[in-house]
Amino acid sequence: MKLSSKTHYGLMACHILAVNYPDNLVSASLLEKQIAVSGKYIEKIMRMLSNRDIVVATRGANGGYTLARAPKDITIGEIVRALEDDMEIIECVKEKGKCKCCPTSDVWKKLYTGINEILDSMSLEQMILGQLH
Repeated sequence: MKLSSKTHYGLMACHILAVNYPDNLVSASLLEKQIAVSGKYIEKIMRMLSNRDIVVATRGANGGYTLARAPKDITIGEIVRALEDDMEIIECVKEKGKCKCCPTSDVWKKLYTGINEILDSMSLEQMILGQLH
Protein backbone atom coordinates (compact mmCIF):
# COMPACT_ATOMS: atom_id res chain seq x y z
CA MET A 1 0.00 0.00 0.00
CA LYS A 2 1.32 3.40 -0.92
CA LEU A 3 0.15 6.55 0.83
CA SER A 4 -0.06 9.76 -1.15
CA SER A 5 2.42 12.59 -0.98
CA LYS A 6 -0.32 14.64 0.71
CA THR A 7 0.09 12.46 3.78
CA HIS A 8 3.87 12.69 3.75
CA TYR A 9 3.86 16.47 3.41
CA GLY A 10 0.88 16.90 5.73
CA LEU A 11 2.61 15.00 8.50
CA MET A 12 5.73 17.09 7.94
CA ALA A 13 3.63 20.27 8.15
CA CYS A 14 1.99 19.08 11.37
CA HIS A 15 5.44 18.35 12.80
CA ILE A 16 6.48 21.93 12.07
CA LEU A 17 3.28 23.28 13.61
CA ALA A 18 3.75 21.07 16.68
CA VAL A 19 7.29 22.33 17.23
CA ASN A 20 5.94 25.90 17.11
CA TYR A 21 2.83 25.22 19.21
CA PRO A 22 1.29 27.21 20.90
CA ASP A 23 3.38 30.34 20.63
CA ASN A 24 3.92 30.87 16.91
CA LEU A 25 1.79 30.88 13.80
CA VAL A 26 3.59 29.28 10.87
CA SER A 27 3.17 30.99 7.51
CA ALA A 28 2.28 29.09 4.35
CA SER A 29 5.49 30.39 2.78
CA LEU A 30 7.58 28.95 5.61
CA LEU A 31 5.86 25.58 5.24
CA GLU A 32 6.39 25.74 1.48
CA LYS A 33 10.08 26.47 1.97
CA GLN A 34 10.75 23.88 4.71
CA ILE A 35 8.80 21.09 3.03
CA ALA A 36 9.88 22.04 -0.51
CA VAL A 37 6.46 21.86 -2.19
CA SER A 38 4.35 24.43 -3.97
CA GLY A 39 2.24 26.90 -2.05
CA LYS A 40 -0.93 25.68 -3.76
CA TYR A 41 -0.23 22.11 -2.66
CA ILE A 42 0.43 23.21 0.93
CA GLU A 43 -2.82 25.20 0.90
CA LYS A 44 -4.75 22.15 -0.29
CA ILE A 45 -3.22 19.97 2.42
CA MET A 46 -3.80 22.55 5.13
CA ARG A 47 -7.42 23.02 4.03
CA MET A 48 -7.99 19.26 4.37
CA LEU A 49 -6.45 19.32 7.86
CA SER A 50 -8.48 22.39 8.78
CA ASN A 51 -11.70 20.70 7.68
CA ARG A 52 -10.97 17.95 10.22
CA ASP A 53 -10.17 20.42 13.04
CA ILE A 54 -6.52 19.48 13.16
CA VAL A 55 -5.15 22.88 12.15
CA VAL A 56 -6.49 26.43 12.30
CA ALA A 57 -5.79 29.00 9.62
CA THR A 58 -5.49 32.71 10.42
CA ARG A 59 -5.74 35.12 7.50
CA GLY A 60 -3.95 38.40 7.07
CA ALA A 61 -0.45 39.84 6.86
CA ASN A 62 0.56 38.19 10.13
CA GLY A 63 -1.51 35.08 9.49
CA GLY A 64 -0.52 31.49 9.25
CA TYR A 65 -1.33 28.09 10.65
CA THR A 66 -1.34 26.54 14.08
CA LEU A 67 -2.62 23.31 15.55
CA ALA A 68 -6.24 23.28 16.67
CA ARG A 69 -5.28 21.30 19.78
CA ALA A 70 -2.16 20.46 21.73
CA PRO A 71 0.19 17.99 20.00
CA LYS A 72 -0.49 15.42 22.72
CA ASP A 73 -4.18 15.49 21.76
CA ILE A 74 -3.70 14.85 18.03
CA THR A 75 -2.99 11.35 16.82
CA ILE A 76 -1.03 10.45 13.72
CA GLY A 77 -4.11 8.47 12.72
CA GLU A 78 -6.26 11.61 12.65
CA ILE A 79 -3.80 13.30 10.34
CA VAL A 80 -3.43 10.34 8.00
CA ARG A 81 -7.19 9.71 7.78
CA ALA A 82 -7.79 13.41 7.05
CA LEU A 83 -5.46 13.20 4.06
CA GLU A 84 -6.20 9.65 2.87
CA ASP A 85 -9.98 9.47 2.60
CA ASP A 86 -10.30 7.86 6.03
CA MET A 87 -7.87 5.08 5.06
CA GLU A 88 -10.67 3.08 3.50
CA ILE A 89 -8.73 0.41 1.64
CA ILE A 90 -11.94 -0.81 0.02
CA GLU A 91 -15.50 0.42 0.33
CA CYS A 92 -16.74 -2.08 2.89
CA VAL A 93 -14.07 -1.78 5.61
CA LYS A 94 -16.27 0.36 7.83
CA GLU A 95 -19.38 -1.77 7.44
CA LYS A 96 -20.59 -3.62 10.51
CA GLY A 97 -20.93 -7.38 10.29
CA LYS A 98 -20.07 -9.63 7.40
CA CYS A 99 -19.65 -7.90 4.07
CA LYS A 100 -21.33 -9.56 1.13
CA CYS A 101 -19.20 -7.86 -1.50
CA CYS A 102 -16.44 -10.47 -1.69
CA PRO A 103 -14.79 -13.31 0.25
CA THR A 104 -11.68 -11.19 0.95
CA SER A 105 -13.40 -8.44 2.95
CA ASP A 106 -12.26 -9.85 6.31
CA VAL A 107 -8.63 -9.46 5.22
CA TRP A 108 -9.13 -5.79 4.37
CA LYS A 109 -11.11 -5.09 7.53
CA LYS A 110 -8.37 -6.64 9.68
CA LEU A 111 -5.70 -4.62 7.86
CA TYR A 112 -7.76 -1.42 8.19
CA THR A 113 -8.30 -2.00 11.92
CA GLY A 114 -4.63 -2.83 12.54
CA ILE A 115 -3.27 0.16 10.65
CA ASN A 116 -5.64 2.55 12.41
CA GLU A 117 -4.88 1.10 15.86
CA ILE A 118 -1.16 1.63 15.29
CA LEU A 119 -1.60 5.15 13.91
CA ASP A 120 -3.98 6.10 16.74
CA SER A 121 -1.49 4.85 19.34
CA MET A 122 0.96 7.59 18.30
CA SER A 123 0.48 11.26 19.11
CA LEU A 124 2.00 14.23 17.34
CA GLU A 125 3.77 15.06 20.61
CA GLN A 126 5.42 11.63 20.69
CA MET A 127 6.58 12.16 17.12
CA ILE A 128 8.23 15.53 17.82
CA LEU A 129 9.87 14.14 20.96
CA GLY A 130 11.18 11.09 19.10
CA GLN A 131 9.24 8.71 21.35
CA LEU A 132 7.66 6.48 18.68
CA HIS A 133 9.00 3.05 19.57
